[in-house]
Order: sequence, then structure tokens, then C-alpha cells
Amino acid sequence: MNLRKLAYAFIPLIVVFVSAEISLRMLDWPKITAAFEHKEPFWVLDPDHKNELFPHKEEGRNFSVNTNKDGLRTSYLPSSKSDWKIMTMGCSTTFGWGVGNGETYPSRLEHYIKTSGYSSTQVINAGQPGYTSFQGNWLWDKSLKDYSPNIVLIGFIVQDARKAAYSDRSQAILQKDYRYLKDNFLYNLRIYLGLRSLLGSVQLRAKERRSQDDGVFRVPPADYVQNLRLLVSKIQKVGGQPILFGYPLERSGYTKEHRLILKIAAEKLGIGHLDPQEKMEVSSRKKQYYFTRDRGHANVAGNDLIAQWVFEYLKEESLLEKGNGS
Repeated sequence: MNLRKLAYAFIPLIVVFVSAEISLRMLDWPKITAAFEHKEPFWVLDPDHKNELFPHKEEGRNFSVNTNKDGLRTSYLPSSKSDWKIMTMGCSTTFGWGVGNGETYPSRLEHYIKTSGYSSTQVINAGQPGYTSFQGNWLWDKSLKDYSPNIVLIGFIVQDARKAAYSDRSQAILQKDYRYLKDNFLYNLRIYLGLRSLLGSVQLRAKERRSQDDGVFRVPPADYVQNLRLLVSKIQKVGGQPILFGYPLERSGYTKEHRLILKIAAEKLGIGHLDPQEKMEVSSRKKQYYFTRDRGHANVAGNDLIAQWVFEYLKEESLLEKGNGS
């Protein structure tokens, strides 16, 4: 009898909830705009490019791109035989936007490794234009884990620290991509979305961005830490050794906060950390290492210099010895 009374007591609450949900849907609140940073939350370059010409901001400049079957800028495949595999993850900076196939920092890194006697080492360029650690986790699950890399340089920082109208997580939620969500049912409810919007935990409205200071981080600090933890765990699970890599820009600028997080995360997780940002700021005052009209991407000389620094780090940390019977 008491259970029946309790059930009846919930009926008014259910009626109010359903009515509120219907009303919010009719009012189209919270308003979800379509001005996303990307059309889809996850993407990868087309596979099997053969010297495909990509346009660049430098006047009259194109650069040639090759990709393998997984859309990576490398000729290697998961089945490629090697004593030691080094994978570089990151955004267009790692990908090598603006430079040729043999001029990217991963390609130059392999050059320095092989010419130093480590002939059985491969460097797999897993950089993808526009990527943050959010997309990086997805790509690892999709294809990168199949390469079974021994060393992985996690170079997500440039795009993670950028400001946008929506965070990457919010974009995936609002585009109804629930692959990574445990509470996907809630995100179908306008009441839930409305409450989170009011509390500010999910960005629903695009902001007019007047500068890098406007908007929200594509990957806010809390998400950045979680993404790094997940990726490190996944890499270690397949026997790989992760290294957090603060890819250097001409000036640290808007990436300062994420660089600090990267350093602290490496200490907490007990893994390697390399950030040559200070060295680059000194070096780039003496010579031009970034494009004139695209200061966010290293030119040929810049990619080569970064490759030298990474090579020196790997050698100092004895991360090249194992792959060559030394």
C-alpha cells in the first residue's frame, strides 16, 4: 500500500518533467548553433595520397603530401618490419604543414637516427592537421595502436591551447557523437543541457572571437590532463614508452598554461618530458625558423632544428639503443 502511494506521489513530478522537456524543445532552448570549429569531431586525412599538392599561405607555394592507407604522412604500415618504432603524434606542426614529405620534423628525425648508425629504426609521422589530444585518443584507438610503437612522442599542445567557440568535447556532445560518453542519454534531454549551460560546464553558444583571449580552450586544462592520462595508459598497455613533447613555437604565447600542465603531468605520471620552447625562442631571434606569413608552422630549417633536438634527447635518454642491439 505504501509503495502504491509512493508511486502516485511521483506522477506529478513525472508530468512536470515531461511537460518541461516538451516545452524546452518547442522553444528550442538551449539554442544550439552550428558554428563549430570543425564539421565533425573526428577526422583523418584521405588515404593513399601520392605527391598530392596542398596549398600554403606563403605566396605561390604548394607542398607535396604522401599518405599511407591510414591517412598518415608516412610510407610505413603496421606490418612494416623494424627493430624499433618511434611514433610522433600531434597536429599540423608535427604533420609538417608547408614543407615537403622529406622535410617534416619526423622525417628529419629518422634521417638523423639512421645516419647515426641506428639503421633499423622507423619514425612514423602520426600528426594530423587540426588535432588536439581529444582527436589523438580517438585516432590511437582507430589505427595507431596497430603500429605497436616502442616510443611515442605525444606532441599535442598547439591546438589544445587554442581558443574556439566550443571546446572539442562540447562539439562532440552537441553533434551527438556518444562513442566516448557514459551518460549519453542525458545529453538527449534539453533540461539537462539547459542546466549544464547555465552552470557553464558545457559551451552551447558560439562566442564572437575578437582575439585568442576570446572563447574557450579547445581542450580545457581538466580535459587536457584526462586526455593525456588516457593516451599514456593506452600506449603503455601495448608496451610503448610515452614521452610528453611540448612542440615549440616561435614564441610560447597562448600555450604557456598548457606547457606547464604538460610538465606537471609528466612528473605525476613518471614519464619523459621534452619541451625545447625556451631554446627555440633564443634560436629564432637569430635566424628565421618559421614561415613569414604562417608564423605557427616551422619552415624547412625549423623542422630540421626541432628534429635535431628530439634526436639529442632520445640519444641522451638511451631510447635508441634497444632497437639496434647496442
